[in-house]
Amino acid sequence: MFKTKFRLKWKDINFLIRKRKYFSAKFFGFFYFDQYPNLKFNQISINIPLKYHKKAVHRVSIKRAILRFLKENWYEKKDINTRFYKIFISLNKKNIWELKNQIERFDKADTNNYILKQFKNDFLFFLSKIWK
Repeated sequence: MFKTKFRLKWKDINFLIRKRKYFSAKFFGFFYFDQYPNLKFNQISINIPLKYHKKAVHRVSIKRAILRFLKENWYEKKDINTRFYKIFISLNKKNIWELKNQIERFDKADTNNYILKQFKNDFLFFLSKIWK
């Protein structure tokens, strides 16, 4: 888990969804907006919807893997962050069924690794687009 100041509040999530600054990648969608000028850090939240899996254990394990990746590769490297954002990450609704079909044959650990690999690709593509 991120510290409280690095997480989005409910009002921020509603603002991001209403503002509709949205970037869609293959399996993940990113709502984003520039951070307030007086805050010099990124805020981020993740949503894995119930459509993906009914059991919370599966959804939370994926969320933890994504958070671990973000902590290790994005938050620790302060020198690359010249601009700061509010980001809300969710699964792309159009491709949830495709993702479910691809991971049916995997066990839990392989599923997390596959989704984390897809997230890395989508997130790096997203960063390359917003930092231009």
